Amino acid sequence: MKYIMEKADKIAVIMKNFSNKDKLAILCFLWDEEKNVSELMSCSTISQSQISQYLWKMKLEWIVQSEKVWKEVFYKISDNKILEIIDSLKAIFTK
Repeated sequence: MKYIMEKADKIAVIMKNFSNKDKLAILCFLWDEEKNVSELMSCSTISQSQISQYLWKMKLEWIVQSEKVWKEVFYKISDNKILEIIDSLKAIFTK
């Protein structure tokens, strides 16, 4: 129980991102490979500006990280725990 209390802030930030359907979708799209904003737009109905805002915020929260390759910025999930959460959600909701 003490561990949870010590990590409550970090857990709350992670879960906040999962509680927003658009952020959840972005994280699910990034689950298997890194993508740029254009690729994320092609997977969803989220606008370019909204995707960029979400990614910027998630980057500040250490949920995703980015890498610039030439003129493009690619995003990926920065923590394996987040990948495990997505794995669990997929297992539960795709039965």
